[in-house]
Amino acid sequence: MSNKYDIFISYRRVGGAQYARILQLMLSQRGFKVFLDYDELKDGIFGKRIKAAIQEAPIFVLVLSKNSLDRCKNEDDWVREEILFALQGGKKIIPVNPDKNFDGIHTRIPENIASIADDIQHSEIDFGQTLGVCVDFMISNRISSVLGDRMQKDKVDVTGEAARETLAKIDAHNKFMKRLGISIGVIVVLLVGFTCYICWQRQLANEQVANEKKQLEELRTELEKKHKDFNLVLSPHLSALQMNTIDTILMNMVCVREDTLWMNKFEFTEDEWKGLLGTTNSQDGHSGITYKHLPMVNVSFGEVSMILLDSLRNMAGINFQIPSVADWQYAAHGGKHHESTQYVGSNEVDEVAWYQKNSGGKVHPSDGQQRKGPNNLDLFDMSGNVSEMCNSPYGSVKDGNVLWTVCGGNFMSSASEVTAGSKAGFDTNKKSPTIGFRLAIVKNEE
Repeated sequence: MSNKYDIFISYRRVGGAQYARILQLMLSQRGFKVFLDYDELKDGIFGKRIKAAIQEAPIFVLVLSKNSLDRCKNEDDWVREEILFALQGGKKIIPVNPDKNFDGIHTRIPENIASIADDIQHSEIDFGQTLGVCVDFMISNRISSVLGDRMQKDKVDVTGEAARETLAKIDAHNKFMKRLGISIGVIVVLLVGFTCYICWQRQLANEQVANEKKQLEELRTELEKKHKDFNLVLSPHLSALQMNTIDTILMNMVCVREDTLWMNKFEFTEDEWKGLLGTTNSQDGHSGITYKHLPMVNVSFGEVSMILLDSLRNMAGINFQIPSVADWQYAAHGGKHHESTQYVGSNEVDEVAWYQKNSGGKVHPSDGQQRKGPNNLDLFDMSGNVSEMCNSPYGSVKDGNVLWTVCGGNFMSSASEVTAGSKAGFDTNKKSPTIGFRLAIVKNEE
């Protein structure tokens, strides 16, 4: 390797690839030379090139996606090897934490890499912020000390009045806790007289919980057996609504490429988002429309990738993805039984697409009775209705944020913009009532 790198990004492919890719693109756009094995390693010489890249880069960024450190207990785990090599080389290790609830650090890290535990546990770099802000914060507070201040950002004053305000907050908190202790003491005295009643209520509640737990376990067993071909492994903490939503999603999966790629018949709906995550606001701006079965819109690419997909993978143990442009267009053209139609499923746009001339200026239900026709794979609305996110960069950046690709056009598009090959770019943080997405399942990936 002849090129010298500024930054090496270490990540877990399942759950961390998306974060790593975004970091690489945004850091590169800011002038840093970044090594990411997803792009660099194409000749199979994995170990040699990984260690060479770590050796050449003074900065080692560690992406802490959910459960990313669990496999470090295995001696042959590559993330463990990368961390160990970085420690041996005296590299500046910067943890990046996309999982706000990341915990249990000391129990997950073997002794030979345990020196990074404190840095990880107290990492202030959190993807809960706006992506651009997060990256700039990391540069100014961690990277610049090693590579110099390339961003030319104003320094943040953390002394003087800011310090006094912090001390005042701590003092106020201590006083509050003292008052709270007194109040708790009074409450405890009052609760003594209700001990028998509380015990009785607890017994009833325990019986109800046990019954509900039994029902959930029976449902979990039934669904795992039903979807064994997908290797479904449901999390033990799911509600019945969450499990039934996953069941609906899997029932509508269509095999696009045998043993490697499945895609959902329909665009992902607001009902499904709410069933999995509990909340939704996708249809703001569409007052008067019945929301049931409408595509989920008004969410950003980052929210879909980092909130929905990570949650869904943890719930089901299945590698759910947003399809790449290549996979999306392969499915749109009918997979191996190639369709040469202008639009997805037909040469007549009104047969298969909600677009500017027939949509009435509004989005339509993904799986309703008035839906347009599918293609030969039984995939609906790939032409029109809402533009669908694809997990492929569009080829340029805007205002420091990555531009990703959308395909298929939408209900406000002209007929020429809803063809099987139509695509456009959109900002990582963009939310639009015309942009949604479709779930895919990808196998044979780590």
